[in-house]
Amino acid sequence: MTTAPAKVYAHIGLHKTGTTYLQNVLRANREALRRQQVEFVGGPGQPAQAFAVWDLQGRRPRGTDDKRIAGSWQALVEAINGSGLRSALVSEERLSLSTLKQVRRFVEAFPESDVEVLVTVRDLGRVAVSAWQEEVKNDKVWTWREFSTAIRDPERVAQNPARDFWLRQDVVKICESWETVVPTSRVHVVTVPQSPAPPEMLLARFASVVGFAPEALTEEPVWSNETVGVAATEVIRRLNERLDGRLNQRQHDKVVKMAIAPLLAHNTEPVRFALPPEDLPWVTERADAIIAGLADRGYPVVGDLAELRPERRQGRRPDDATESELLDTSLDALALLAEQYATSWWARRRPGKGSTHKSDLAGKARGAVFRSQRKAAELADKNQAAARAMGVVLKARDRARTKARAKNVETPDL
Repeated sequence: MTTAPAKVYAHIGLHKTGTTYLQNVLRANREALRRQQVEFVGGPGQPAQAFAVWDLQGRRPRGTDDKRIAGSWQALVEAINGSGLRSALVSEERLSLSTLKQVRRFVEAFPESDVEVLVTVRDLGRVAVSAWQEEVKNDKVWTWREFSTAIRDPERVAQNPARDFWLRQDVVKICESWETVVPTSRVHVVTVPQSPAPPEMLLARFASVVGFAPEALTEEPVWSNETVGVAATEVIRRLNERLDGRLNQRQHDKVVKMAIAPLLAHNTEPVRFALPPEDLPWVTERADAIIAGLADRGYPVVGDLAELRPERRQGRRPDDATESELLDTSLDALALLAEQYATSWWARRRPGKGSTHKSDLAGKARGAVFRSQRKAAELADKNQAAARAMGVVLKARDRARTKARAKNVETPDL
């Protein structure tokens, strides 16, 4: 007879805080984790954690219906509750975007387990430039100056790019959402070490919370989230402008994120871009507020909250690529794509073919809700009246979060 784990660890991100590195190491070492009594569901015959979280939240890829998603949340829950191991780990940064209802649904799915929340947090200076580059890789066309001007302006928080950035990076509000159903003592903040610390230091901090020996994870990950340079990022941004949204999300991911970006990463310049000096004051002010907010809440911290204070770094501005560099990089991309196309064969499969999860009505309903919310958000980006309405919705979520957290504090976990 299998038993539910005593603890379920929810690594909820944040975005751009080493999550891809951690997840790739964990995926490559599932058996080593199981030998240490930690279940990390995934692999052949098991539900994908990313799909499960999309299903929990009703998310669907833009422009396509992936039939693997509906039903995968329940499949993940059943796999964890039937694992028979001491603990289980779910790592998916989109969990940081969960509403209060979705947070409660996550916790209530594991009634026999204590849910522990892990939040990896990185200094805002590095996060801002990294998030902008990721937005470009995900089909956005904002220049760095357009992006930074928006995210520093409190009046623009209801419209992208500021809305998505702060929904992903306002760590105090994100922690408070989970604190509505999980005691403060079980919300763990793990800071990402400042450069030039090796990535293994982050893994060691993460492992100290979950309770496994990181040195036992000896299998090398097979994929990493490559960083491209200033010129390559600008080439991709201008390519997005030319494509003008004609590719759906899966198509864009296949061509840009999984082909062009990795190819250019191998040819990219050695000098990374850094936060421009004129952006350091406002980023530091906001980082200090985040540090104070986390310290005030009293969450257990692995690392040092001082590591969240941005530092002036040497590097190129995100927006200073020359026309000569852009031409050379564009030709590099064209040549690399031509070579890849000439030496590869294309497997043609419909998205969703081979799904092993039974679609359920609840999953379909969550998908319908998410699609309507996405349409409202897209309208807010184009219309000031809709943006004001979106601002009202976001403020209502803040009030609900505060009210629910206060209620949870009145009835602490015993």
